[in-house]
Amino acid sequence: MAESKEQGLWLACTEGDLETARALANDPTIDVNWSGLEKEDTPLHRACRFGQLEIVKVLLARSEIEVNKGNKGSASPFFIACQEGRKEVVSLLLADPRVDPIKPNKREVSALFMACQEGRTEVVSLLLADPRIDPNKTDDEGFTPLWFTSQEGYLVSVQHLLASGREIDTKMISTHNNKTAAEQGRVVGTAAKGADQTEEDYERGKINGPLCADLIDGYERDPVAVRHRLHRQPGLREYFIGHLFALVVFHADFFAIINEKTAHSYTRRFFRITSQLPLDLQMVLCNRIFGSPRDIILSRDSEPGFRLLARTTTWQQ
Repeated sequence: MAESKEQGLWLACTEGDLETARALANDPTIDVNWSGLEKEDTPLHRACRFGQLEIVKVLLARSEIEVNKGNKGSASPFFIACQEGRKEVVSLLLADPRVDPIKPNKREVSALFMACQEGRTEVVSLLLADPRIDPNKTDDEGFTPLWFTSQEGYLVSVQHLLASGREIDTKMISTHNNKTAAEQGRVVGTAAKGADQTEEDYERGKINGPLCADLIDGYERDPVAVRHRLHRQPGLREYFIGHLFALVVFHADFFAIINEKTAHSYTRRFFRITSQLPLDLQMVLCNRIFGSPRDIILSRDSEPGFRLLARTTTWQQ
């Protein structure tokens, strides 16, 4: 009978049934750390996995809750919340002094590493803001978050790491193949498709790997400038992204591309002046004022931009 109650709590946490979860979690006869079903998750694991914020709060109120208990893969509830991108849950757990945010899984993968791997950018930002978390911690194969994200072509995760203001070790060499993150990014850009790779993973690495490498190289030369560029707020500069792409790929005239109905007055005024100039001078001016198309692409999460950049050899530096 006790097991059926515990199983009921587990299912309520999975399905987001707050009323049932609250009633069962407050039953003193129930083991709230029971882990007899899928993945050996506890009820807290399930609530974190599926982003059940209110249920997480209910469970944390139980004094006997084991907040850092590992499941079958030794992953804690906090680790699972990071893996699944549950930003609100992660924020709540980070504020709880009982939670160990640096506890890795059985492969020594950190919560930050996993969030980077899964592209959970909002969670990555939260974790990088916490001084307890080491952004350079390796897994059991010697990969850092930066190395792995460059290898897999997760460009946005690389951007978040480099923009964080934390000391990111770009020179660390992987024990896997004796290469730095930037070197590995270039390798995957030219590598053949692996037998165990999906088409999506292969294409992402092929296109974004070299972009990750270029961004890391820029960070090594001038980290302050790169952080400034990555932190720059969207505004007029971002308005030009589509037009800069068109110029680079099609060598089209800027002014002809502007949609008069949607362009801002400042934008129209700028192009009204520059459209009288030769095309190469237009490019120089726009690169100087707004940054090169390549810089803009490297500074923003723009998959169409990445694809266009990969298809053209006329990058303007």
